[in-house]
Amino acid sequence: MIDWQALGDETIDLLRRYLAVDTTNPPGNEAAGTAFLAQVLADADIACEVAESAPGRANLVARVRGNGALPGILLHHHVDVVYADRRYWSVDPFGGVVRDGFLYGRGAIDMKSTGILQLAAVLALRRARVPLKRDLVLLATADEEAGSAFGARWVAEHRRAWLEGCEYSLSELGWIHTSPHFRAPLGTIFISEKTGLPLRLTARADPGHGSMPWPETAPHRLIGALGRLLAADRPVRVLPEIREFFARLGTVLPAERAPGFEDVERSLRDPAFRARFLADRWFAAMVRTTFAVTMLRGSEKLNVIPPEATAEIDCRLLAGDDPAEVVDWVRRVVADDQVEVSAYREPKVPNLSPPDTELYKALADSLRRRAPDAVVAPSIMTGFTDSWVFRRCGLQAYGFAPFVLDDRELDRVHGNDERISLENLREGARAYTEMLIAVAAA
Repeated sequence: MIDWQALGDETIDLLRRYLAVDTTNPPGNEAAGTAFLAQVLADADIACEVAESAPGRANLVARVRGNGALPGILLHHHVDVVYADRRYWSVDPFGGVVRDGFLYGRGAIDMKSTGILQLAAVLALRRARVPLKRDLVLLATADEEAGSAFGARWVAEHRRAWLEGCEYSLSELGWIHTSPHFRAPLGTIFISEKTGLPLRLTARADPGHGSMPWPETAPHRLIGALGRLLAADRPVRVLPEIREFFARLGTVLPAERAPGFEDVERSLRDPAFRARFLADRWFAAMVRTTFAVTMLRGSEKLNVIPPEATAEIDCRLLAGDDPAEVVDWVRRVVADDQVEVSAYREPKVPNLSPPDTELYKALADSLRRRAPDAVVAPSIMTGFTDSWVFRRCGLQAYGFAPFVLDDRELDRVHGNDERISLENLREGARAYTEMLIAVAAA
């Protein structure tokens, strides 16, 4: 028998201590975080292995073995967190402060809390001597917040054996979203994420004096090229899984907003619906390749027209997008042989896991038990996660956390006063444990 009250108390204590370990990236210092996890595992007599990908950049794995009847499940979280500006927090972001029923700290949602749920669930199963038919593999990695070069990608290249025998991966984020604007809570399980295709536009022309401009300077050519790109209508593409997401979203939206969501692919042919739909940045990002101009460079002096001007563009791809086709499309839209279009880093070709596997169904059941009136739907993250790496290694990877979060809590992710409720930690630890029992117990 599992003592759920004791498990909840332990989960809160573990997360308080973990949040107190400053693993801000940069520089990361994930070795301090993995040292904390390693000690907790050692106290539970669970062996682990720690490997540094660079000084201070550590990754950890621990495997609790089953009987091998079915492939294993990778339980992943990243140790690093983003910067927290202490001037704008009401508490120390690394103080593990509990106040008014919430635990505050950088990483409280993204994503040390999920790592602690995974750890607490494995500890509970181990103590209860629950026989397993699958290995449960705890994996804590570095550097997700800066691209994973020292974390999941390093593990895939240098410690692939850590993933051996696993069929599934569970990582960030996923949640149950409550909102006063919803008719019911919306549970999301992330099955894919958009991946980056970093683009650079470089315009070249004769330099000159700023007092005598002409239409074809490098900066002017660049401005024209960017204007054509941003005005271009990249075709929408509704993945079947995203059609399902919007159909289910329509059942929780206010009744006056719901029409058209039952089949957004068909509804997007209607100009009025299309205009309303694409005006929502989140909706638009889920059905098309996106281009965000983020960096511009030109002259180093006000009165010098430079020979070269550049723009860097954060382009994000959907599963099924071909990076080469996107680059070629941008060249055709820019339509200027004096403006070079290049992908200046190797693209991350997006991937996707299906929402019809045994594990996905168990995750959906878990969210519905956590919030019985919740509508559960597969979704795509518009940002990047390490699940992309694990899918590329052959695993079916999902973003899942049995937390009930409202708009205020979600707005704190990467923001000020990030926090998680103690109720979420107690109920989340139980939900994660019961979910693992459902899919991994012999």
